[in-house]
Amino acid sequence: MRMFPSLVNCSTIDWFAEWPREALHSVATRLLTEENLELGDKNVHLESCVTFFKDAHVFVARRSEAFLAELGRHNYVTPTSYLELLATYKQVLALKRDEVGTLKNRLRVGLDKLIATAEQVEDLQVKLTAMEPVLIKTQGEVEVMIINIDKDKKDAAETQTIVAAEEEAAQTKAAETKAIADDAQRDLDEALPALEEAVKCLNSLKKSDIDEVRTMGKPPAGVKLTMEACCIMFSVKPEMEKNPDGSFPRLLFAFTPSMRVAFIRRDRGWFIFRF
Repeated sequence: MRMFPSLVNCSTIDWFAEWPREALHSVATRLLTEENLELGDKNVHLESCVTFFKDAHVFVARRSEAFLAELGRHNYVTPTSYLELLATYKQVLALKRDEVGTLKNRLRVGLDKLIATAEQVEDLQVKLTAMEPVLIKTQGEVEVMIINIDKDKKDAAETQTIVAAEEEAAQTKAAETKAIADDAQRDLDEALPALEEAVKCLNSLKKSDIDEVRTMGKPPAGVKLTMEACCIMFSVKPEMEKNPDGSFPRLLFAFTPSMRVAFIRRDRGWFIFRF
């Protein structure tokens, strides 16, 4: 081989014996039967595939001979190539079946969703048809309610205007009342010390003082003025009794049970007695 290298280039060894058509058909049938190609009628798809692979292998082998005769180059088409063709077909078939199965499942899920949705829509359509009279009645009631609400809004606006005016007047009255109350409180604050002083003086009055006043035939002017002021302050009206001869006496009595005080007037003078 080293001395004559052309022997390597110009010679070949026939390692494989060419399979006949019957062998190609038998091997393809056995290998493809494992893939369960019977999708329709039995053996229809299987026979078509076996025939295609057998004819394709024979055709490539004949074209390889013509390729060798015309160009002088070998293209080996052996039974191993046939087995590789069948294995490649089986692999591609499995991949495509998985892909188609996935798409089929998606389509089935989509159809189930569409069917369920159609059933729900039909059910809702029946319910809407049954509720249509109620909806029409409710719509009429809503329209009437809207009209009443608009009317109530107008009345409420007018009432709000009146209330606002009354509120303003009330605030004015409240301000005036507060001013009067503050003024009265100031006067009361000024009068309370005098009242407390008068109460102290009244509490310090003794029976001897009353006896002393009683013995007075004509009370002093200060006593008269004090008694008249007390009667006016407590709205005490004098009671006048007639004499036996029918004439009115010059002695008047006034009595206040709540204060347990008696006021006696004699000759235009007042006397006070505490119980």
